Amino acid sequence: MTVMGKTRGDNLAAAIALGEPGGERSGPGPLLARYVGVAVMFVGLAGLAPLAVLPAYPDEVALAPCFIFPGIGAAMAGYLVYFASPDPAPGARLTRGQAAACTVLVWVLAIAVYALPYVAAGLLSPVQAVFESTSGLTTTGLSVVDVDTCPAIFLFHRSLTCYLGGVGLVLILTCVVTQTGGLGVYNAEGHTDHLLPSAAKTARMILLIYNGLIIAGAVAYWAAGMTPFDAINISMCAVPTGGFATHGESIAYWNSPVIETITIVLMVAGGTNFLLLFLLLRGKLKAFLTHIETPLYFGTIAVMALVVAGFFLGQGVSGDGAEALRQGTFQVVSILTSTGFQTIPSFADLGPALLFLFGLLMLVGAEARSTSGGIKLYRVAVASLGLGHDLHERYGNKRHVTSIKINRFGKRSVLTEVDVAEAQTYVVLYLLLCAAGAFALILCGATLQEAVFDFVSCLGSTGVGTGFLGTESGPAPLLIGSAGMLLGRLEIIPLFMGVGTLASMIRKGVRHGR
Repeated sequence: MTVMGKTRGDNLAAAIALGEPGGERSGPGPLLARYVGVAVMFVGLAGLAPLAVLPAYPDEVALAPCFIFPGIGAAMAGYLVYFASPDPAPGARLTRGQAAACTVLVWVLAIAVYALPYVAAGLLSPVQAVFESTSGLTTTGLSVVDVDTCPAIFLFHRSLTCYLGGVGLVLILTCVVTQTGGLGVYNAEGHTDHLLPSAAKTARMILLIYNGLIIAGAVAYWAAGMTPFDAINISMCAVPTGGFATHGESIAYWNSPVIETITIVLMVAGGTNFLLLFLLLRGKLKAFLTHIETPLYFGTIAVMALVVAGFFLGQGVSGDGAEALRQGTFQVVSILTSTGFQTIPSFADLGPALLFLFGLLMLVGAEARSTSGGIKLYRVAVASLGLGHDLHERYGNKRHVTSIKINRFGKRSVLTEVDVAEAQTYVVLYLLLCAAGAFALILCGATLQEAVFDFVSCLGSTGVGTGFLGTESGPAPLLIGSAGMLLGRLEIIPLFMGVGTLASMIRKGVRHGR
């Protein structure tokens, strides 16, 4: 951690770094205001990126103001908030709760800013725009946009939100606004990536891997026959496991085994732990293969692909065995990694058995510290091992006291009671939220099957659905879906912690007449 100086940049670095309470003398207000100010500046400027497609689509120039005014307006507002905030105490840092509050504010404001272009163009209603923006930033992929008639500038805007949300808005902001690369607020999103001893190097390495995969994917798509525009957009949504497509038929539009294979590779990479990708790049294949999640990840894909292929063949979804295996593998990878790309016409027409299997995949998700959603394989494994250990201790041979050992990144380690308790608590909390969200959708008119499947899809950031959440949905179900997406993307606890901290700060401010 660097020593904080007296410049604005150094103070900002202090605001971003997560540490122990160090700025209590001046209160958290200046720290939060400065960080949020810079965040809104970045969000606003990044929101201008879709203008880059106008030279290729000059007939859409009239839509430029829909992006210029929200983008510049947000950037100016962030600038004013940052420079109007008093200097925090030297060395002040955010507490964990304050970092979570920053995270919540950044995400909510980003959702609002990126929803404005849809409303300004008259493309969507305000609630629909919030749903679309939330879906993109949380890399869910559920959409209320008619993709086949949507202007190219908005298609790129959707892909941009997937790109920004893939590794977390705060990580990108961290790399942009500070040389220290502090990952505290990024960790408050539910991540704990430590690829290298230096936080700055870690942040840069994550983005290097992330951007490298996207660029490689775009080149591969272009070589496989996609237009440059489609190649860039699909790659920007495949690696972040976002699932937005440039055609209404999704990946089925191309009907190409090569394109589907490229997409599977990108989705698998996006669903892989960043630390494992880093180890793989460094040639540490044994550490990659022996990590607890690796055999679970690829084993789940292999087994479920065969099972789903059998159902596809039996239900007439696929014409023959080869096509069933091809479609089954693609859909299993797409759903397990929470991407949501499709090579089948609709999930609404699938039988209850297939929807149940896909629902399980959405609940589980891919690997921890990846761009995917869901509970994550690591938590499922730890919670299951802990349950098995408890059952053995209670009902098994009590003469033998055993510990739970797993392989983590090539090293054999013992799971602590805290590790098991945290995983089991998260699993229970996740399932309770699934039940609450499904019940809320039932109150909005969904059937039990629609409510459970669609809300699990929202909470798992998957993006496939029965059709209940769509263009014809009312405001209430869309807002419920948006809340589920944000809860799942921030991994529940940071969102609750951030909201609680903000509420506490507001109460204190009111109490002191501020």
